[in-house]
Amino acid sequence: MYVLLISFGCIYLVAFAILSYGFKRMQVPIIPAEYQAAIKFSIIVPARNEEENIEKLIHSFNQLKYPNGFFELIIVDDFSEDTTVNKILPYCSSSVRLLQLSNLEEQSLKNKKRALHEGIQIAHHEFIITTDADCVFNKHWLQTIAFFIERDRARMAIAPVVFTNDGSSLAAFQSLDFMMMQAVGISLFALGSASMNNGANFIFEKKLFFELHGFDGVANIASGDDFLFLNKYRKTPNPQISYVFHPDAIVHTLPQPSIGAFFQQRIRWASKMGNYKNVLLTSTLIFIFLFNVISLWLIGMMFLQASYVLICMAFLGLKIFSESLLLNKAKQFFNFDKAYSTLICFQFPHIIYMVSAALFSKLKTYEWKGRILR
Repeated sequence: MYVLLISFGCIYLVAFAILSYGFKRMQVPIIPAEYQAAIKFSIIVPARNEEENIEKLIHSFNQLKYPNGFFELIIVDDFSEDTTVNKILPYCSSSVRLLQLSNLEEQSLKNKKRALHEGIQIAHHEFIITTDADCVFNKHWLQTIAFFIERDRARMAIAPVVFTNDGSSLAAFQSLDFMMMQAVGISLFALGSASMNNGANFIFEKKLFFELHGFDGVANIASGDDFLFLNKYRKTPNPQISYVFHPDAIVHTLPQPSIGAFFQQRIRWASKMGNYKNVLLTSTLIFIFLFNVISLWLIGMMFLQASYVLICMAFLGLKIFSESLLLNKAKQFFNFDKAYSTLICFQFPHIIYMVSAALFSKLKTYEWKGRILR
């Protein structure tokens, strides 16, 4: 048994050393001061019951530094039951548009995928950016994305997202967890596998959306409008995908307000795993899951038998050291000063969450925006 544990620990260490190497290969470019963007963007925002956030999103949009007429915001109201629509109406203009799904005929697409689909149909510009209603942006967000797309001649681009950390324990926990997921995605991209993205900061050609027939083939899956569409393009010959590795491209979004809401969100994310067709990503996630299962088992055995105390401490120490290799690179890019202390303090709850979220994603439905989904 000890040989097996040592083997798992060594593989975990090597895996995170490789991920750290991949992250280190990513370099933040210097965007020339004279750079003039020529790409036009339509920003699509599905919104359901976002009365507390939608005005902040619009204000953030209005402060973007980008040529007039080169960008627009399309907010698609997904049957909100609060005052979201009333909050949007005073801001409507030629560049801020509102589309209400309640005014359209029913179709097979549901929920967020339908909101995105309908928004893309009426988009005026060549590139689509999807984001969420609780997001805010750096004023140079569009300028930075345009630079990477033009430099890499990309038809699709992945960009970073972080949770706003208000200093609470729950926010810190979510911020660390999400940052590490982002870091794994960045590392895999650098190693040649565009495997992970997030719909809060996802860019693609409008023409490409129609070439790939939108969400056909994944329409019955409640989640996954971001990753599953990326996966469709990744399987085509010679996909042109860029990662917008720059602090000015980071989108800030809100953490979940409660443990229950956080767990429901993570179940929703984990529920997509059965649809992953990327061998490298799938094997990485499965191995991380198994490593956490072993960690949880060792913690339990430590309380039952004193002989397990040292091996458990050694195993968890190796886990923390391995993860800190990647964390050391990621915390600088994402500006997370207390990353190390958060990693150490939340090891035990994080192990429990990693195991339980993966298991619950296979055993039950989840709630999102007042809807029960699967």
